[in-house]
Order: sequence, then C-alpha cells, then structure tokens
Amino acid sequence: MQISAIIILIINFFIHQKILLLTKKECYQGVGKYSMLCLKYKEKSFFCFKKSLLMSLIYSSAVTLILLGMDKLYSTSNEFFLFDITRRESYKVFFLILMLSMISKPKIRLSIISILLLFSFFQYMHYEYFGKNIGAIEFYLFFTNTHEVFETLNTMWNMAFVPISIVLVAFVLIYFIDVKFGSKVFKYKYGLHILLVGILLLISQLFYFANIKQDGFRHKDGKLIYPITNRHSARNFFVSMNYFIAGIMPKKFFSQTQTFQILEKPKLVMSDTNRTIILIIGESLRYDVFSLYDNKLTPKLQSLKTEPNFFAKKIYSGGTMTKVSVATLLNRLQYPSSLEQINNEDNCIFKLAKENHFGTYFVSAHDNKALEDMRDTMCPKYIDTMLSRDMFKNYIVPSGYDVDLKKILSKLNILNQNNFIVLEQRGSHAPYEKQYPAEFNKYTPYENTAFYTDYTLYDLIQYIKNNTLQEIFIFYVSDHGELLGEDGKNGHGHLEKNVYEIPFIMYTNSKNKETEKIFKNIRSHYDLSNYITLLLGYEVDLNMDEDREIYILNADLEGFSGYGKIRIIDNKEEQIEVLYN
Repeated sequence: MQISAIIILIINFFIHQKILLLTKKECYQGVGKYSMLCLKYKEKSFFCFKKSLLMSLIYSSAVTLILLGMDKLYSTSNEFFLFDITRRESYKVFFLILMLSMISKPKIRLSIISILLLFSFFQYMHYEYFGKNIGAIEFYLFFTNTHEVFETLNTMWNMAFVPISIVLVAFVLIYFIDVKFGSKVFKYKYGLHILLVGILLLISQLFYFANIKQDGFRHKDGKLIYPITNRHSARNFFVSMNYFIAGIMPKKFFSQTQTFQILEKPKLVMSDTNRTIILIIGESLRYDVFSLYDNKLTPKLQSLKTEPNFFAKKIYSGGTMTKVSVATLLNRLQYPSSLEQINNEDNCIFKLAKENHFGTYFVSAHDNKALEDMRDTMCPKYIDTMLSRDMFKNYIVPSGYDVDLKKILSKLNILNQNNFIVLEQRGSHAPYEKQYPAEFNKYTPYENTAFYTDYTLYDLIQYIKNNTLQEIFIFYVSDHGELLGEDGKNGHGHLEKNVYEIPFIMYTNSKNKETEKIFKNIRSHYDLSNYITLLLGYEVDLNMDEDREIYILNADLEGFSGYGKIRIIDNKEEQIEVLYN
C-alpha cells in the first residue's frame, strides 16, 4: 500500500512536468495547439502541483501526529497499554494517511479516518476491561456468544470516559485539519481504489497462509496474525480482524478445524499455602546439549544430582516457537486451537496465583521488543511486577547477561513471601556468541551458551536455597530446542526432535513424599503447568498414566502451521505424527 502511494506520486510528478515543458516550448513559439494549455498552466502551473504535494505532506504529518498522540496519551492513563511505537511503524501510519489524503471526496476520506479512530477506541475499551489487545478469537466469540458479550459491554460504560474523550478530541482536530488543508492536498481519482486493493491483498495473503499454503505459518508470519506492542492500536485491531476474516472464519464456520476441549477453570481447594514457586524459562536449549549425564557442558548442575530433592529429565515442549510454548506453559494449554482458553484467562497461571493471594512477578532478560507479541498471552493485568531487560538499569548495573536475573531477584527481596515468580533467560538465543561472557568461550558458540546456563542456573538455585525460610519449588525448563544444521536446517520453528525435546530440572525443599512420583510423570509443558497450578492451591487432575497423547504446536496457537501428536505407550515414544488444522 505504501509503495503504491509512492509510485502514484512519482508518476504524477513526471506527467505534470512533461506537460509543463511542452507548454513552455509552445508558449515560446507563440503558436500551435498547446497555446490554450499554456494559458491554463500559467494559472495552474507546476508550482501548484508542488504546493499540493507539500500540503499533502503537511496534512499527513499532522494527522499522523494526532493518531500517534492518541496512543501516547492513552498509555499515560492505563499502565498495561505500552506506547512503544517504532520509527518504522510511524512511517507506516504516515504513508497510510498519505494515501487517504489522495482520496478526492472529503466525506469518504473522513469516514475512513473515523473508522481508524473507532478501531483505536475499541482497543482502548478492551484494555480498560481486560488489560490487553483484542485478539482474533474475540471476533469469533462475538458472533458465537453475542448475548454474553453485550452483557459485558453494559458493565463497561463507566470505564469509557478516557477512551471517548481521547477519540473525540482526535476527531475534532483531524476534522479541523481536513477542513483547513483537505481541499489543497494532492488528489488522485484512483486513490480509494488503490486503498481497497491493498486491503484485499492483505486479506488474500493471510487467507493463502492459513488455508492454502501446505506448510502453514513460519516464524516471521506470526506478526501477520497477532497484535504486538510496537504497533498503533488501530493497526493491531485490523491485524486481529484480518486474522479472524481470512484465517479463523473460513475454518471455524465451515467446520474445517478439529475441535479440542477447552479446560474449565480449576477449583480453589487450599488458600493457606505458604510457599514460593519459581519458574525459570530457558531459551532455545535442546535436551541433548544440556543433559546432566556425563556432559562437559553441565559440571555444576551435575554436582547437585546427589541431592534428594534435585531432579532432571527430558520433556516435550508445548510449541516450537517462544510465543507458542510460553503461552502453553502459562495457560495450561493441552491442545491446538486454544485461543479461546487464552482469551478467557480462566487457566492463566498468573491469574490463578493472584486469586489465591500470591504475589506475581515476571522478569525477563529479553528486551521489551522481544516480548511485544507475548504479553497478551500472559494475562499481564494479574502480574504485580513485570520487568524486561530495558528496566534493569533502575535496579542494578546490568551486565547484559543472564546473571542479571539473580541480581534483580536479590534487589526485589521476595523469596520469603507467597510468590509466583517467572524468570525468563536469554539462554541460547541467536546470535549465540552474544549470550555469554568471554570467560565461557571454550567450545562452539551454541555449546558455550549451555555452559554458561549451567553456571547461571546453578548460581541461581544456590542463591534461592540460601535465602529463603519457607517451602520453595524451583522449575527450570527451556521454551524449545534448536536445530544446528541437521538436514540443512537451523534455528527452531520445525517439528523436529531436537526442537521439541527440551531439558527440565526441578529442585524443592518440600518434604512431600509424592514429589518424586509427580516429577516422573511430568512429560510436557502442559504437565508442568498442571503441577504448578496444583501447588498454587487448585484442584488439578494430574495425568499419572504411562500411556498418553502429547500435542506439540508449531508456529501458531491454532495449529495452522501444523502440530505434532506423540503417543506414549508403555513409557515409549511412538514416532511423531504431523497434522494441520
């Protein structure tokens, strides 16, 4: 869409310039069929064209500033709404408005801008009530649970003052600018047509990925379907709506997807828990590199194997991408097509912890940009303290490595209270050589990340053990593994064994005799999230069966990019079956 606008401006520039040169030549001769055209262009010369183009730039800049200012202003009234617009996103908004400015009919132009304002208003209202962006599945729920949706809307009007005020002020300012400059901007009679074609292309692109393309979504395609924090609110609304129209609706409404069970909210059965639960999420670390059995890369953790309450094993990831696997882990997702379960938040572990009087913390060694598409799957409204690497400087002198997580934990001083704490490492994220200090540069770059994780994880466990007086549970699990050139493949986002087989470590000072038995039956992210839910005081049916099916999502939560189903029979893994929704 932006490229189309630029091409149109360039073409018109040369058309006007060519005619102007011709008329000047004929004017100089004083004769010929261009003489009347010469008189016309004395009144409406190329200067007028340049002036109209300048007016378009002024108009577009002013409207863009208002749209961005709306989000900035709203972010000051809602702590969960992050204003993290990048320069690139600002340019995208600007070029969209530049295209709109070329529409010749002011009523159509203002109507489309009003729709954008309405998109932002809906996002603001959703943040007022839910503390997160509107997801694609919520459009589906609007049609399938219409009565319930309107009942909820009726309770939200007392929250509408700030969103309505911001949007109304923005509309008045834009209307004033349109009246002032709208008649002076550069017009193109096919401007509306190009805009509509651009929208259809975006819908068609997503329809192709979700319904036709055989291998579904790739990692970079995820931004086509999920809202992220560094986008404008109206654009996030459009992205979710587009995913609903082109991805979810064709499959849901025409029964093309397999239906899976949505978990009910667990029942609270113990409200007097006195424990700290710490979940450490590693990054891109595969099991075979981080095994604790005769492994040169894990000398420190191997020294803990003799302790009675230290356990380590291999389990299966919930997904091959961070967003998917972390969503699985933090929302008790057992099956694909679970956006509805994420949306209702009934099984979000942060919410469950908060509702049973646990303090909730999420501390990530990733920067805020890396977390942009994960926040909405974590029910951030129920997280007391949420820190990314960008904020570490407010607490410590950051080193830029995972050792900072222990320093932050020390500064927060939260180990002797009922808390649920999630620490997210940089771990083995690419580029590998940037994830460890120079003194750990002994092996290949990827192996060095595992070697450093052995050090930081051991150091973290020892610190927690020595600084708490109450019952603690420490869990370490990687989000997913990594391919290192096998079959010509690298990275993750593949349903391959070295991506979905991940290390799992647990330490506790609990005297519960069932702990080891439960640990042995944890086979997946889903099983681990069930156990954490149990420790938070809720009634959970832990799957203690040897025979079971384990689902592994690929790059998206709906299963459009494929998902794996592993059957465990007689404690042995059958070959993974790759399916598509």
